[in-house]
Amino acid sequence: MPSFSFKKEVEVRVVHGTTPTRYKIDVSDIEFGQTFQETSYAVKTLHNQSSFEGSVINRANPAEFSLSFYLLEEDTHKVLFDRLLDCETFDLYISNPGGNPLGTQPDPIPDEVWKLEKCVIQEGTFEINGSRPLRLAITGEAKKLSKFTGAIPGGSDPTPTTSTYIVPDLSTFTLGSDDVSKGIIGMSVSLQNDIDWNNYNTVQGATTATNATTSQYPENFSVGTKVLSGTISKYLEDESTSVLTWNTNTSLRLRAGNGTQELDFNITNCSFTNRMSTSDVFLEEYNWRMTQNPTALSSVITYTTT
Repeated sequence: MPSFSFKKEVEVRVVHGTTPTRYKIDVSDIEFGQTFQETSYAVKTLHNQSSFEGSVINRANPAEFSLSFYLLEEDTHKVLFDRLLDCETFDLYISNPGGNPLGTQPDPIPDEVWKLEKCVIQEGTFEINGSRPLRLAITGEAKKLSKFTGAIPGGSDPTPTTSTYIVPDLSTFTLGSDDVSKGIIGMSVSLQNDIDWNNYNTVQGATTATNATTSQYPENFSVGTKVLSGTISKYLEDESTSVLTWNTNTSLRLRAGNGTQELDFNITNCSFTNRMSTSDVFLEEYNWRMTQNPTALSSVITYTTT
């Protein structure tokens, strides 16, 4: 009887660094895949009046992936937070353990492992809600998706530790000189990295491509514009003086955590608009975007762990 893979059972590992280090990531959801490009051409001639076209497939699109995970008090998942900020590449290994835990020998059912090679994160969204643990959802692209055999590099899995969720309090939340922490319904902060893969369609590569393995795959990329932005939804109070306003040069400070472990957004310059929303209860919504140009994003966004 054939065995099948179920997404809820997969284990995810990140391998990063010149000297590879392995990290096990506890994801709440994951999607991944890769497609190939098809180019059609006419085959109709005087001697062949075919109405159908021929096709050539010799190039793969960048692989795509998305996953979400909780930001913990421990530094278990910090490797992906750091890769969102610096756009360094890493490899993702998605395994569906067979009979016994990964790497256990002998194992009656072999593990199925997929590898996403040379991953880069295009966007990360921080989900901040006072009644739920801090969570980060990321999407990105990779050079290649393939079946993997052998031992996953980077040593062994880290020694199991506790996983402590951070249910955030808004210890600081100011926009300019205004405290905007009261009456908040929800908020999110998004960082977008403009990733552009270099052209990898060559005549030689097209000629030698005879199957999926020898197809042309993307290799290098450049990082263009970065956008750090967010949305704040809150109840509209009768005495509010902020609704239906805007500003192009103000500061924003958001600290969301439990007192010692937290996310800290410390932005010197941002622009925002504030609009009114007429749902069952009147709301006001801020939409903001950072306009300063820091040397490193790590000076603006800090994730403190134990």
